[in-house]
Amino acid sequence: MTIFDVDGIRLTRVPYFDVALGAEVIGFSAAQADAVPWAVPDWATAEGQVLVGQAVWVIQSDGQAVVVDPCGAADAFLRSGPEAIGHQMAVTAAMSDTGLAVESIDTVVLSHLDGIGMTAALDADGAWVPLFPNARVVLSRDELDYVRSHPGIGGSAALGCLMDQGVVDGVIPPRVMAPGVTFELTGGHSPGHGVLRVGDGAVFIGHLAINPLQVGAGMMPGQHVDAEGAWAALERELRWASEREALVIGPLWPEPGAGRISGPPWVVTAA
Repeated sequence: MTIFDVDGIRLTRVPYFDVALGAEVIGFSAAQADAVPWAVPDWATAEGQVLVGQAVWVIQSDGQAVVVDPCGAADAFLRSGPEAIGHQMAVTAAMSDTGLAVESIDTVVLSHLDGIGMTAALDADGAWVPLFPNARVVLSRDELDYVRSHPGIGGSAALGCLMDQGVVDGVIPPRVMAPGVTFELTGGHSPGHGVLRVGDGAVFIGHLAINPLQVGAGMMPGQHVDAEGAWAALERELRWASEREALVIGPLWPEPGAGRISGPPWVVTAA
């Protein structure tokens, strides 16, 4: 478990697992990963594989608890087949073990929809229900409109079930999620993609960079709906963080899940 304090706001990374995967999962080759001098050991292996983390980030501010992109982009591994319920039970247990029971969460913020992840759980009858039973699920209205018009997006059916249960809110950013915590629209990766900013000390960048190696890659066609827009948004966040020595946090980044930024050329140092 990793914990950061940002101006009295507590950021906790509850890990499930980190895994080394082929560099192609982020649009790289092993040779490209090897060419990044600061990649190993924090963000990639010596064999050119990239490290990807599955975790639940929790923001605690003034008595409110906000979860960000819980175990996203892993539906093929975590949310399908007979193991799906076992995975959600393990994540629920990990949350309880850290004193952050799923019942204590007020809001789940999705930077965008890329699989339902641990936003939803399968009940005994195989129906989708909220994993965080007392939380509102929030994503931008633009993203919700995009999902509605693209029903093939991973996780859309499960999200639809949560919408039918009345727990999903499509909001217009910027939107305050808790004191000092603001959801802001970036677009780029998807039309409704957003970031979550924590004061002047941290930013959750969603999938603008799935792995830190992507901060030096420039535009990456095939990784984003609007590659030029995604790169422009990422650079804005990197400059913002660099100027403030703020944390940049990627929901899929491996332990510790956060880095400090220097450059350009951009370098991510594990926090």
